[in-house]
Amino acid sequence: MVFDREDGIHLSVEGSNVVVREILKVIKEAEWEPSLQWRSMPTEYGEDSPYDPIGPDGNNVNVSSLFETLQWE
Repeated sequence: MVFDREDGIHLSVEGSNVVVREILKVIKEAEWEPSLQWRSMPTEYGEDSPYDPIGPDGNNVNVSSLFETLQWE
């Protein structure tokens, strides 16, 4: 049973169980290995933006490109 409230759709316990089973089924049948390692994830918004911070040289700094050079590991 689905309850429609003003803040979205809420599933009953049975509905949530169905959704979880279906998500797990799709993940198990997928022909890829999911990974949340930050280097393997694509940059979603790699283009320059007027909202990027200003660097010391007065130009915008594309924050997405900074992550390519970081050595966190």
